[in-house]
Amino acid sequence: MNRIVALILTPFLFTMFLCGQSKEELQAAKQRAYNDIKLSRELIEKTAAERSSSIRQLRILQKGINSRASLISSMEKEVEMLGRNIQETGKKIDQLSKENKKNKEEYARLIYYAYRNHTEYEKLMYILAGSSISQSYQRYKYLKYIGKYRVKKAMEIEALIVELDKQKEQLNMLKNEKLSVMEAIEMERDKLFNQRRRKSSMVNKLRKKESQLQKDIKKKERIARELEARIREIIEEEARKMNSSNIYGALTPEQELVGSDFRKNKGKLPWPVEKGIITGDFGLNEVKGLRGAGVQNNGIDISSTPGIDVRAVFEGEVKKVFAILGANYTVLIRHGEYLSVYQNLINVRVKTGDKVLTKEKLGEAFTDRTENVSSLHFEVWRERNMLNPEEWISK
Repeated sequence: MNRIVALILTPFLFTMFLCGQSKEELQAAKQRAYNDIKLSRELIEKTAAERSSSIRQLRILQKGINSRASLISSMEKEVEMLGRNIQETGKKIDQLSKENKKNKEEYARLIYYAYRNHTEYEKLMYILAGSSISQSYQRYKYLKYIGKYRVKKAMEIEALIVELDKQKEQLNMLKNEKLSVMEAIEMERDKLFNQRRRKSSMVNKLRKKESQLQKDIKKKERIARELEARIREIIEEEARKMNSSNIYGALTPEQELVGSDFRKNKGKLPWPVEKGIITGDFGLNEVKGLRGAGVQNNGIDISSTPGIDVRAVFEGEVKKVFAILGANYTVLIRHGEYLSVYQNLINVRVKTGDKVLTKEKLGEAFTDRTENVSSLHFEVWRERNMLNPEEWISK
């Protein structure tokens, strides 16, 4: 019995196992999107309505829009997966039903045969009617086999009925879950529509502040140039001290090990803040609908709640702490051949030469009291090359 049931269930169980893995991944993606949506909403709500039309607020809103679109996409994939599960469960029920029907028909024949030979006298006559002692013995063995086989069939039928009930219950659960997710998708689509409408309104307001926007952009460009120049200056100074064209050509074994470990953790490094959303991507950042609002970004900009602590993404040595006008303090940490850069800090807790551990607090991200949002600029370098930090921190 167990072998028959196993043969029926194995392919379906394997399919469900694979789908189970996919469901876990989808749930993780949904949770990440929910977290970003929650933080985006929190940051937007912290800003007074009359002050909400700024590039940063627009990018926070855009992050919420992107996260909700990602959430809807994950939900749609979940609906597809549930649809496949429903289809597979339906096939499973059909196969179990056919097997059960076959067993019942066979069991009915066994019952009919048992009815014809239900008394001990009839059984004895059947055995004695054999043409030889050998045939009579074979008939005796056959009657014993029939009896055991009938019991086995009854147990198989009972097990299949239990399994059928279980699968029908599972099918109803899957259908209800699919319906629930589809209803949630419609709700999220309505919210997405409202967010996009709010974004359009914000863009229109920003168009009226074009001169102020240009000033803000020029300020950011100036800060970016100064930061890049200071970093390159520090790199070149190290190279001169080592008398090497390769700044990291004279690393100690310990520094080489740290650099190797840093490289191995690409895509798994902790965020430089406990919670935050990326509101400025690596490379050219443009705002659709606003002319001349594009800014080249050498790292990423992270927005978070007021007073958030900034922490090291990996162990290393503080190479420099310096200030840039309009961008507060910058902390530069070396991890072997790699550098991590943290800009816009206040209340800095480290100094040049300090050894820091992963997630050790470096200071506090500056909070713009006009918008009531803290912001951090974060960069990753390898020798003289800027890297995309988003590829290094965990998703």
